[in-house]
Amino acid sequence: MTTIESYLQGLFTYTFTEANINSVFLKRGIEVGVDEADVSVKDKELSQADLYMVLFNAFSKGNESVQKGNWKRTTGGMNVGITDRKMFRDQANAIYAKYGEAVVGYTGMKDGTFLWTS
Repeated sequence: MTTIESYLQGLFTYTFTEANINSVFLKRGIEVGVDEADVSVKDKELSQADLYMVLFNAFSKGNESVQKGNWKRTTGGMNVGITDRKMFRDQANAIYAKYGEAVVGYTGMKDGTFLWTS
């Protein structure tokens, strides 16, 4: 059995938080831990689109390190550029349009203010 969480996480190289996944499931009426075979293709694809939108709204971050004595752990950073955001939005919108859901509008950043507009 493959859970729906594992199935959706496997579609992306980015690791989503439990809160990201749970929010999508609440929105789509999907139970946590259910077998992916028991979820309709439509719900799987719309959940995938919702996760693209999580990435669209993600902040870039640098590497993070934690050290205790001789032990050290470093996690990789994530850089989400304008081109990446456009691709995530376009992928999500293609799925939303396929199922008749409202697509996400976007007009870019306002000139000189670095604020997102919609």
